[in-house]
Amino acid sequence: MSIDDSNLESGPESGMHSLNHTAMPVIDMDAAETFYCDVLGAMPHNNTCFTYEDVKTGTAIFKSFIIGDFLLALTVARNPMEMPPAEQFRGAHGYRHGFQISRAHFGEIKASLVAHGVPYEGPVVHPEAGPFGESLYFKDPSGNFLEFVWRRDEDALPKNRTYLSPE
Repeated sequence: MSIDDSNLESGPESGMHSLNHTAMPVIDMDAAETFYCDVLGAMPHNNTCFTYEDVKTGTAIFKSFIIGDFLLALTVARNPMEMPPAEQFRGAHGYRHGFQISRAHFGEIKASLVAHGVPYEGPVVHPEAGPFGESLYFKDPSGNFLEFVWRRDEDALPKNRTYLSPE
């Protein structure tokens, strides 16, 4: 099935440029920080509500990280999170967080997963006719499903987007 996107607005006309950030729940913030920084190369950005009193009142605890031009906020889950089966990598009902990386860095991510003992599925080769090249599927320590994918059309995509403030 093909989608006719000739009437869809994007960019400045619609007011939306791209996804800027997302928040994901984690079980253990220290384990999550180690994973996202050491394994995936994220850079710490900001902390919010990190006092015992905040936790007692139910205030969300956030730490944010920068991955490329994307802000990833991690929050300590308020309720227990059920861990997915060890052999499941592509998400519950196919849902996962996908990150685009360059083809040149794809091997580096795979090597980092191997070096840190992170189980993964892939590389999965996508159909030639589509924009995606290959994907790696894996989970963070809290069981969040992740995908890193390179695109065949990466040279045609916008470069040097900056949606984050330098602070």
